[in-house]
Amino acid sequence: MIHQKIRHDPATALIRAVLTLAAGAAQLEEHRGTAWASATFTGMRHVMRISFENSLGVETGAWLAKTLPEHEFTIAGHLVADLAITEVHRRSEGTPMMTLTIEALTVEAD
Repeated sequence: MIHQKIRHDPATALIRAVLTLAAGAAQLEEHRGTAWASATFTGMRHVMRISFENSLGVETGAWLAKTLPEHEFTIAGHLVADLAITEVHRRSEGTPMMTLTIEALTVEAD
């Protein structure tokens, strides 16, 4: 029997975790992931953009913007080493909208 170490996809797991926290109020607009490594760690840098529509969605987006940087994520085989909200765009005329740009670093937890 051959045993292989299973590598879990940190990008998909991070996206799912963020959208779950948004409780169905967010829409993923974009995600870009690039490999990252230091002398002792390997991982991935993520940039994602999510949007919220209508008043309730914008309220959820504001809450998420405050909550995400300190949130403890559970991602199999990975740690979220850093996460920041780098851009917030709001539109109040017409249907209220908000877009958050999130930058994160995940590292392998092995």
